[in-house]
Amino acid sequence: MYFVGTDVGTTGTKTIIMDENGKLCGKGYMEYELKAGKGGKVEQDANDWWKAVVYSVKEAVKTIPDKKNIVAMSLSTQGGTTLPVDENFTPLSDAYTWMDSRATKENDEIRQKYGEDIYHISGWRCDPSFDPPKMRWMAENEPEIFNKAANFVSTVEYVNYKLTGRNVTDPSNAAMRQLISVETKDWNDVLLEAAGLTRDRLPECLPTGAFVGTLTKEAAAELSLPKTVKVYNGAHDQYCASLGCGAVNPGDMLLSTGTTWVILGISEAPLFTKSHIAPGVHPVEGLYGNIASLNSAGSALKFYKNITGEDYNILDDGAADRMDSAENIMFYPYFAGSGFPHHIPAVKACCMGLELMHDKYDLARALMEGIAFETRETLNEFAAHGSDIKKLKMVGGAAKSDLWSQITCDATGCELHIPAEKDTCCIGAAILAATGYGYFSNYSEACEKLVHYSKVLKPNPTAVEFYNKKFDRYHKGYEHIKAFFLDTKE
Repeated sequence: MYFVGTDVGTTGTKTIIMDENGKLCGKGYMEYELKAGKGGKVEQDANDWWKAVVYSVKEAVKTIPDKKNIVAMSLSTQGGTTLPVDENFTPLSDAYTWMDSRATKENDEIRQKYGEDIYHISGWRCDPSFDPPKMRWMAENEPEIFNKAANFVSTVEYVNYKLTGRNVTDPSNAAMRQLISVETKDWNDVLLEAAGLTRDRLPECLPTGAFVGTLTKEAAAELSLPKTVKVYNGAHDQYCASLGCGAVNPGDMLLSTGTTWVILGISEAPLFTKSHIAPGVHPVEGLYGNIASLNSAGSALKFYKNITGEDYNILDDGAADRMDSAENIMFYPYFAGSGFPHHIPAVKACCMGLELMHDKYDLARALMEGIAFETRETLNEFAAHGSDIKKLKMVGGAAKSDLWSQITCDATGCELHIPAEKDTCCIGAAILAATGYGYFSNYSEACEKLVHYSKVLKPNPTAVEFYNKKFDRYHKGYEHIKAFFLDTKE
């Protein structure tokens, strides 16, 4: 028996096919482009999503000996990307991605009118990337599209429709559009008013894991799958990653290390804080996933890699023995402004403590440490609101680096549990499919059977003591650089 998990991401779509024992039996991947333009425009062609789904599934299926044993499918998707479609579900324009920031004026208007109400309803603070400001921007600047649209959908709805002919979203993706109440798991009238939308222009919202439908005849033919394959409702990629790494119990913490590092803590009640931790509905019924994002993390090291001309492995090797020589270097990785828990865009990246003896490997070490310290700052915020954090389930690019993983382990003082399978979003989607189909009775049982760990890192007491002292200095240094940048701005 086989289950299909497809992750429709921002830069590409990946599909895995897993058997009931957790063995990966097939993989496929296809990239696509982002279209960036003036004024913060970042769009994507929704047709590319479907082409990539078709290609990646067909590639994954090639290694399956008996396709009739493929029984169920689910999706992990990028969140917060919005697409206007007509009554036939044909896109009326490119999709406005979650990175699109054109609606800054409209976002300011919403913030002034609704204030913190937006956060306490939706779980997310006001931001131009969400639907309320985007819809206002579209109505003002592209009224012919806004008025013609029969429905506004995001990635999961578009692909669900292409698979089954049914327009369905889930609470985790609806939350990324800032149109749903965390408490009621339904479209919210205040948020719809802010966006200028009505419910009849939005998809049906079903729980994650709910049955959506079987493949249409056309979809089955395109995907080279049996028409009997059942499709179960998917989830936002970070929530799928939490399933794919086994974070399914209250107190579990996911550290997802991509371009942005995301910390997702699971609790029995939504977590609202002054620092704007973002609570959302977890796939496990009755639980919530509370998200905090470090918006310059993986992208910061990529920036440094590019300007040095080295690859990641060489930087790792060179920085491995530089803990002592980089002791006095404090590298603040705010290339997109200081994110959570500071939320001050004007405070930019900077480095203190350089001497002539230092080289690119000392700086690489200090940058990795700086991102680990920002992770610790974020974990401290969770701890201040009742989380007892002793271990993290770490996935993503940094989990492939033995050095950066151990620095993170020592700087945070947390055990790191690193899954053997790196495509955790796809694994999470396959778990949704398998559990929805009924092969497993719940997600905990599925994760116990299907999620395995390649290594567990424990904090080194000597390194922990070293990083406790350095973190105190790093933390104090932030106040000085904040004052500098804000004084400069004024």
